[in-house]
Amino acid sequence: MRSKKLVDAFLAFRNDCIWLQTIYNTFSDLYQSESHDVTELMDATAPAFFSDLNIILADYFVLQVCRVTDPPATCGHLNLTAFGINDLLQKHRALTPEITSAAEGLLPFRERLIDARNKLGAHADLQAILAGQPLGSHTDVEREAFFSSLYLYVDEVGITLGVGPLDFRSTAAAGDALDLIRCLRAGRQDAKHRS
Repeated sequence: MRSKKLVDAFLAFRNDCIWLQTIYNTFSDLYQSESHDVTELMDATAPAFFSDLNIILADYFVLQVCRVTDPPATCGHLNLTAFGINDLLQKHRALTPEITSAAEGLLPFRERLIDARNKLGAHADLQAILAGQPLGSHTDVEREAFFSSLYLYVDEVGITLGVGPLDFRSTAAAGDALDLIRCLRAGRQDAKHRS
């Protein structure tokens, strides 16, 4: 039997991972759609809003990736991160090589994003802002490797703690970005029929 505090901490961490996935899925549904009409719909309805939302979601994604991969503690305060969970698992003699390996698989992507988080997201670094150079750029392969490691990590810890694995790759729900796209399409069709 694992400690209730450890299980509760892990479940809270897993909820943070689900939120991170939700943020990414929303961004992807809106800005990485293979359907060109999504961009046209956004441009035709509220281009400034959707442009701002693009920046907000991208920035928030960077913050959340770094948040779940931060060190176990900062300034003497414990953090709810993969590495904080690993410390708790270690204290309970439940840390496995598979969990450690999956957590280490999160670090390369964090390293790609940490400057963007520190210099543009969490702080307004004057030199970075004036330089105008993009920070946090990454490839699809790097992002996919991060998510693969995250899924593996969450599943391995869930199994170890007896709460089981959880597939949270799909976060579709009523009222999500896909419903927004459907409404925009319907509105566009209605406008065409009225013309």
